[in-house]
Amino acid sequence: MAMSVGGRAADDIPRHRAEQISKAAPAKARVKPARARRVLIWNTPPHLMGRDPHRGYCIPYGAYAMKTLGEKTGAFTPVLSDDLSVFLPASLQQFDAIVLNNASGAWITPNDTVAEKLKAHGDKKAIELMLRKSLMDFVRGGGGIVAYHYALGGNRHWSEFREMIGATYSGHPWNEEVGVRVEEPDHPLSSAFGGKKTFRIADEIFQFSKPYSRDKLRVLLSLDVKTTNMGVKWIRRKDNDFALAWVKAFGKGRIFYTALGHRTEIYWNPTMLRFYLDGIQFATGDLKAPAKPRMKRTKTKPAPPKTSPTGQDITK
Repeated sequence: MAMSVGGRAADDIPRHRAEQISKAAPAKARVKPARARRVLIWNTPPHLMGRDPHRGYCIPYGAYAMKTLGEKTGAFTPVLSDDLSVFLPASLQQFDAIVLNNASGAWITPNDTVAEKLKAHGDKKAIELMLRKSLMDFVRGGGGIVAYHYALGGNRHWSEFREMIGATYSGHPWNEEVGVRVEEPDHPLSSAFGGKKTFRIADEIFQFSKPYSRDKLRVLLSLDVKTTNMGVKWIRRKDNDFALAWVKAFGKGRIFYTALGHRTEIYWNPTMLRFYLDGIQFATGDLKAPAKPRMKRTKTKPAPPKTSPTGQDITK
């Protein structure tokens, strides 16, 4: 199925950047797939792309990176699409997991063009309800979801979607280098960080609100407030709990989310590409990893504004 990304194909990024991504991608998957896997790489559909804040920026890079991860390692066959009909029940059956590539806006809602194409299924409202049910049935039945960065901000009108992902976007106080805590260094999905308990990275950093709760998901990465500038504006959370990656179950399905994925250089970062690939293999069911919530959390006091950085910057 064809895909366009705001008029740009996944391969239509500067050649030297494509080469960087291809070189940085892992040579092989963490585990051998139990069987041939197909993964949908989903992008903001054309009728919403014009308003997408990531069009022409990290979306084409993410599309190319996810495609490369599948093709280079053989962990899965990537299928890139921005055609909403791919969410029809008969279509979703061909996939093991869906990667939400920074897809934003109310993308589950068909526009006139899509509604005309799918008119055999009823009017716009009926089509949307059918597509919603199709996605939820897919995940609850054992399908996987990988979402990163602003994919969590998609379909804000649909509460069940927010429950599935695990949180609601509530602004990005930081767009700078920050400290990150690896909360569970021995978790299978933390392997990319080589046992480190902390690291540094530059990206746009989110904060989250309900339904975010540690009793509903298992946090893997969080903001290290001891080594991050906590003097920035618009911080709303008072508990210093700024999760950056988690896993959770949804019915029989598996959800992997990370807030990291705004800056384009993320997509030629070997550590992050390994992290994404491990997340995809978790979502397909090949990489076994616990998703049961861990309530234990070590509370830390925030650093003073403009703290001196410590730890290794994995972007360098």
